[in-house]
Amino acid sequence: MTSPIADGVLAATHRLVQQAMSGQWQDVPKTVEERRVLLDRLSAGASPQDQHWLSALKQAMAESDAVVASLTPAGMPERTPAVAQASDAQKPAEVDVVMDMILGRPG
Repeated sequence: MTSPIADGVLAATHRLVQQAMSGQWQDVPKTVEERRVLLDRLSAGASPQDQHWLSALKQAMAESDAVVASLTPAGMPERTPAVAQASDAQKPAEVDVVMDMILGRPG
């Protein structure tokens, strides 16, 4: 399925990666929350046939939120509830696997 909302989720994810890679940590919480709102809107309009890929997208976002939470420098503003929850739910080994994929390190 392609839609402007799904495209927005992907664009927000790309922007989030760019912000993290360039050290724009002050912008990260807003982008994470924007992406969460877009996913909620996407979920609300999804058909039963869309549930499988939507579930995969939600899992990917939870993992992404956990990575962002683990990378956020100390002293930054309060994490958004979505990022804090994802961080608390993830195991360190899972975060390491995602970081290896992002950084292109051998697994």
